[in-house]
Amino acid sequence: MLHERDRTGWSDSSARDVLQLMVESVAELVGFRVAALSVVIGEELVTTAYTGPQERDEDAWASDPVAVLEEILAVAEPRGRLHFIDGEQHDDLAGHWVVTLEEAGEGPDAWHPYDGLIAVLRDDDGAPVGVLSVDQPVSGRRPGPDQLRLLERYAAQAARAVVTTLERESLLARVEHAERARGLVRSAALGTDGTLEDVVESTHRPLAEGFAASSSWVQVADGDGSAGGPARLRDGTPVELPDVVCEVARRLAPSLWARQEAMVVDPGRDGDLPAGLEPDLVEAVQEGLAWLGPARLLGVPLGAGPQSLGFLVLTRRPQDPPWSRAETAAALELGHDLGAALATARALERERRVVHELQELAEERARLVATLTHELRTPLTVVAGNLEMLEDLGTSPEAQRHHTALARGTERMQQIVDDMLLLARVSDPTHPLVARDVDVAVVVADLEALIAPTALAEGLRLLVDVGGDDLVVAGDHDEVDRALGNLVSNAVKYTGRGGTVRVSARRDGDRVVLEVGDDGLGISDDDQQRLFRAFYRSSNPDALREPGTGLGLVTVAHIAERHGGSVTVRSELGVGTVFTLRLPVAHC
Repeated sequence: MLHERDRTGWSDSSARDVLQLMVESVAELVGFRVAALSVVIGEELVTTAYTGPQERDEDAWASDPVAVLEEILAVAEPRGRLHFIDGEQHDDLAGHWVVTLEEAGEGPDAWHPYDGLIAVLRDDDGAPVGVLSVDQPVSGRRPGPDQLRLLERYAAQAARAVVTTLERESLLARVEHAERARGLVRSAALGTDGTLEDVVESTHRPLAEGFAASSSWVQVADGDGSAGGPARLRDGTPVELPDVVCEVARRLAPSLWARQEAMVVDPGRDGDLPAGLEPDLVEAVQEGLAWLGPARLLGVPLGAGPQSLGFLVLTRRPQDPPWSRAETAAALELGHDLGAALATARALERERRVVHELQELAEERARLVATLTHELRTPLTVVAGNLEMLEDLGTSPEAQRHHTALARGTERMQQIVDDMLLLARVSDPTHPLVARDVDVAVVVADLEALIAPTALAEGLRLLVDVGGDDLVVAGDHDEVDRALGNLVSNAVKYTGRGGTVRVSARRDGDRVVLEVGDDGLGISDDDQQRLFRAFYRSSNPDALREPGTGLGLVTVAHIAERHGGSVTVRSELGVGTVFTLRLPVAHC
């Protein structure tokens, strides 16, 4: 039976079994004790099936270069499809020859131990694909005409079997490569978060190698961000395509995607074009094929869902194997995978453009706000200075009331301008954060000294709890102080007499957590959703009675974000509010 070692590396065991059964049948029905079948694999004649004395197993399975056939055929006697080697005249031929007979029989037609009878198996083009050899006839005699004719018939069957087996193995290998290419392309395409061009570029090599293609080309449909670029030969050399080829691909893709159909074209065959194409498109396809020259072409539409996104073209040389149905099916499935990658890349590019536009808008807004607020500062300074001069000159009681109102309005406008300038600075993406070590414990202590008199005057209790010494964050001291100060000022502002304001700082892993809580007015759920928007004021009438610009909390949010932290709120109307500011610790 078949030797236990896999000499061919073939993936289909049933094919090997068929060849082994054929060898055994040849030996039994034609009348030989020994038969072997060798197959051309690469440049070697590899023994694939053997029947005979098992003690000679190792020699029987040896392989030889295909080139030894030339020397053998040069000295062999042709007998139809067969070739007879006369052992009495040629006992030292190249290659591995297994001697299975101890001694020759008696008579002029006795089989000699060094005799050999072989049939060179060839494909339709006449190229050798294997060798069928027999030895040690049961009769002990050299075969006669009837035995030779029967052996010729089996040799013809063996040739067809070997050709079929080799084609099947080639097909299985190509399908395996195509499936592996599909996985590689999918991994390459979906693993990138780059541009459409990046996706197209990353897929060329696995496509060309996996599908054994001489060139590949991916055209992406026009839309938001088009791509495609040149076709590439297998070695990566770019090839610029004419407009007619690009136009054909653009028009073919939607039609083929709607039908989930690939286009396979072999040299000189017009019948391979998809059915139902418009006459002018057929003419354009033929013109494009004429430019490509003789090539085996596989065209696959790319898409996602109902949307056609592009076209994939793979080519092979005329002498290469034609595209199989299995390869075509694998490529069509790949059209879905690559289409999904292209759709993702296109969506990412749209998002990048939107982000870029928003960044430009934010920068422009920051510049506009900074310019306006600076322009407002000058007249405000003039107004404030003249109000001070009027106060020094003295005014009547009636004029004093107007003076007081003007001073209050000027002060409020000055606060708004200062808040807008700060907000513009901390929200400006072109204004980087210069991070230095900020000791939060020092910030809290300074703030306590500043706020404590105001809290006492308002009849509030101010409770401060700083837990631990390692409360250093990386950032801007003034901004951290301003963020915490805004939170504490709000707590004092919206807490009634007799209430309590709590400020705490502690370490939580790689974050310093600052909490500012109160038992004041509280914030409704609706208001909590809008708290961190510029100029937003609470809808609570009690809260609206207190002065404010609506810029304090949005400034806190921007400061937290640019420090790599966050600010959150939890509150219940009529019960109280807790703001939590989390900032990353400084790493030494």
